[in-house]
Amino acid sequence: MSFSVRAKTEVAQQPLGTTFENLAELAALTKTCGQFDKGGDSYKLKISTEIQQVIERYTKLVEALFGQTIDFSSAKDNIRKDSIRYTIFVEDKLATKILTNCYLIRKNTFDKWEKVVGISKFVVNDESTQRAYIKGAFLGCASANITIDEIDSVKKHRGGYHLEFVFDNETFAKDFVHIMSAFSINLKTTIRKYNVICYLKEIEAISDLLALVGASNAVLVLQNELAIRQVRNNLNRQLNCACANISKSVDASMRQLDAISKINTTIGIENLPEHLQDLCLLRLANPEASFDELVKLTDPPLTKSGINHRFRKLIEIAKEIDS
Repeated sequence: MSFSVRAKTEVAQQPLGTTFENLAELAALTKTCGQFDKGGDSYKLKISTEIQQVIERYTKLVEALFGQTIDFSSAKDNIRKDSIRYTIFVEDKLATKILTNCYLIRKNTFDKWEKVVGISKFVVNDESTQRAYIKGAFLGCASANITIDEIDSVKKHRGGYHLEFVFDNETFAKDFVHIMSAFSINLKTTIRKYNVICYLKEIEAISDLLALVGASNAVLVLQNELAIRQVRNNLNRQLNCACANISKSVDASMRQLDAISKINTTIGIENLPEHLQDLCLLRLANPEASFDELVKLTDPPLTKSGINHRFRKLIEIAKEIDS
């Protein structure tokens, strides 16, 4: 089961809310995973999803709001052969009642039915109904490209984080983005084929959205993933820093050994001042030792600054030989 399906299943199994919250959620669900067209004097409505818990929640919302029981059917998906699609067909008076109460259709000035393009303020008129509407849209048309695999008993993430809502018109998408901004969640938008995509790519923003719709278990999974990623990044930075320090130490040691070799084959180490002779012999005996390790080997003890000063003197002598 994908991360997206697990999160939706968790949200779909929550208790229903108040009448106004249920209406807002039903409106979003109907808009995002429903198709409705006029047939005669009334409308026909079709709700379709791949998640059984979502279709079951839809039936509970309809029963709670309108006191009528509706059934759903299941069949293999025509496009994705390995999945099942769950479908509800609602006709005549109930379909029209759902659509009008959810402010998805209305009568125009000519007393003709027309579809409402955006999100009606009669449906989302306070924070609780806005939250319920976001929940319905999440269940209806959200998808998350988040893969967390169990590898060697450690959760590792492959790829980026991406959660998106797919809408069929720009006005509706703008209204939804505005609602989300009220909760300090800023969706970005783009066009894909004939749809408007509203998306999030930051793991923190995705966690905020999941918390908003009540997917607490999904939030814990993401937060755990974030913590592991931060630890891994810190370890990588420390390793890179350690590697850089080792590389610098090796480079410095090679320069020192080259200088000592040049001095030895020309003027001879024995002709150097005694304190420089001692350092040359110490480096030749410990070619891979760091400054910290050389400090411990000096007798009498020298500081790192003292050793560094003497090595600079040796390198200067070697350069003078070249010139």
